[in-house]
Amino acid sequence: MATISLNDIIFATATFRGSEIFSLSLSGLTSLSELLSELRRRIGTTVKGLVTVSLRNRSQGWSQTRALYMNASAAEGVQLSLF
Repeated sequence: MATISLNDIIFATATFRGSEIFSLSLSGLTSLSELLSELRRRIGTTVKGLVTVSLRNRSQGWSQTRALYMNASAAEGVQLSLF
């Protein structure tokens, strides 16, 4: 199982329908679930469908590929009003 430490440098590339959406490096994360949440946030609500994410931890030397299903309607935020 891949682990992530606070000082690790993670490279992530996301592709959707064969086109690269983004490629970036991240640090300061402490878990795989935190990393995937950050990637979902960066992908946003414009993509609906299966996104392939390639991850590489430069600090620990592991890499893996994950598939994320993005549902644009579920990812939309709700605006609250205060009275």
